[in-house]
Amino acid sequence: MTEKADELSTETATEERATRVALSSAERQLLRRFDPGRRALYLAAGALLLILGFALPWVGDATGMEVLLGSAEPALEIGLLSRVFAATVLLFGVLVTALTLVVRRWFLTWICAFGCGHSVFEGMLAIWSRQTVPDLPGPGAGLIVTVLAILFITMQWFPLAWSRD
Repeated sequence: MTEKADELSTETATEERATRVALSSAERQLLRRFDPGRRALYLAAGALLLILGFALPWVGDATGMEVLLGSAEPALEIGLLSRVFAATVLLFGVLVTALTLVVRRWFLTWICAFGCGHSVFEGMLAIWSRQTVPDLPGPGAGLIVTVLAILFITMQWFPLAWSRD
């Protein structure tokens, strides 16, 4: 009878260990994920606003997409800074933001926050560089909308990244 009791107790201990391992694994998986809540809607709206900004004129009649692809008129003298800004906005503001909202991993929130923050800095420099060139068109509505949209997205990502308990 004690043999049977020892066998049952060993079996129970093995089951408990397996349950603990499964629970700790599930807990680790949950800690890697985040729930954006209402911010997901704000981030998606900001990404759509960025896409709209690419359709609007950035410099003269050149749209953001033309600036990104380098197909704007050479007479507009669009520098590398505007192209880099367009690329980082598309990368962090649209693509990485969408990926992060789909997979919901914490480490991606920090990549989005810092990538979008860097894009804000580049956007401010792009506006400034267009304003300091004499006899050339200044920044268009699309460039300004895009900078404001990436600023909005950055302001959504940082609190979300910091909110991890």
